[in-house]
Amino acid sequence: MKEQIKTIKIKKRLGKYIDLLQEIDNQKKRLDLMEGAPASPDLSGMPRPKGGVSDPTGRLVDRRMNLEEKIKAKEAEEAEEREFIEGMIEQLDNSDERAVMRLRYFDGYEWPDVTFILFGEKKDYIDRMDSYQNRTYKIHGRALLKMADILESIEE
Repeated sequence: MKEQIKTIKIKKRLGKYIDLLQEIDNQKKRLDLMEGAPASPDLSGMPRPKGGVSDPTGRLVDRRMNLEEKIKAKEAEEAEEREFIEGMIEQLDNSDERAVMRLRYFDGYEWPDVTFILFGEKKDYIDRMDSYQNRTYKIHGRALLKMADILESIEE
């Protein structure tokens, strides 16, 4: 139980990082949709000013530019946070711990994939898949504890 309390901060930080990656991905999808959206034709027959606020094409271009700026800002934030987290991962002394953290948080692999990457070449992998999955969770837990200590020392 004490270990769970100790790792709360680093878990929150890693969770925020994953959320940031998802936010960037979602915003890029929105941008892709905007780029494929044609302007609606004006079928009313009424004259409208060209290029002003009521210009649908101009509004769309303005929205795209604003969204592109927001994406760039989020990408800069992500790069800074990735560098910080990578610095902590580099301080882990076990290569499996480093691999688990990178695969899970930077590469976005799900637990079965992380387990397969680490242990898939073992002859008994299929027969002992659950055992290897548990081993992966333990490796992750040790890495979290160590990263919690690293984060604590950085914040002091």
